[in-house]
Amino acid sequence: MNVVIDTNVIVSGVINPDGYPAKLLNWVINGTLKINVDSRILSEYSRVLNSHKFSFPGALVTHLLDYLSLESKLILPDPFLSSVKDSSDLPFIEIALHENIPLITGNKKHFINIKNLKLYSPKEFLTGFSSREE
Repeated sequence: MNVVIDTNVIVSGVINPDGYPAKLLNWVINGTLKINVDSRILSEYSRVLNSHKFSFPGALVTHLLDYLSLESKLILPDPFLSSVKDSSDLPFIEIALHENIPLITGNKKHFINIKNLKLYSPKEFLTGFSSREE
């Protein structure tokens, strides 16, 4: 299943290996989910994961970014022409709308008024996805 995953979910998955974001990352690694990205999203993943704010081990970040670069589906989305609260959210919105796939984020309030956006928190997505599989 194709999804868009916000940077905050990736970071949370690395910080807490027992939380819902980490479960999403595990689903990406085992092939259950495929992250859809563009160059802006990959750049943001890199910038944030390499930030001194988090001090993640360099080798871990390198391996994760290499994996995401190789295994994600690269998309060239149509531009989203409405205004958004935070312009760094645009790539995530554009890909989710262009591909008509879920956007998974820990900051739903940033995206709440976007028409036709399939928006989920990590917990909501995992709960809904798991119940469909049963």
